[in-house]
Amino acid sequence: MDQYLVVLFAVIAAFYFILLRPVIQQQKRHKSDISGLQVGDEVLTSGGFYAIVREINTQVDRETEIVLEAAPGLLLRGTSSAIGSVTRRASDASDGLGSGS
Repeated sequence: MDQYLVVLFAVIAAFYFILLRPVIQQQKRHKSDISGLQVGDEVLTSGGFYAIVREINTQVDRETEIVLEAAPGLLLRGTSSAIGSVTRRASDASDGLGSGS
């Protein structure tokens, strides 16, 4: 009986470390990326579009609304859950402007 409990515990632990833990870590990383989002950041939407963040409207009772510019003059409005990843930070892009080569 004790052997079965050990095997059961080992299977549950393996399930956690192989399947659940990476997903939880990815969700935390995505949440921190989204919470650090700033105007001017370049993002990749979950639909596969690259766009630049033009406006962020944080609301207490609802999800954060984001206005993206996909092309010059083409503004898209959506929620923060539509952001797949941040491809370039606005601070990173402005760092190279003053160097002049």
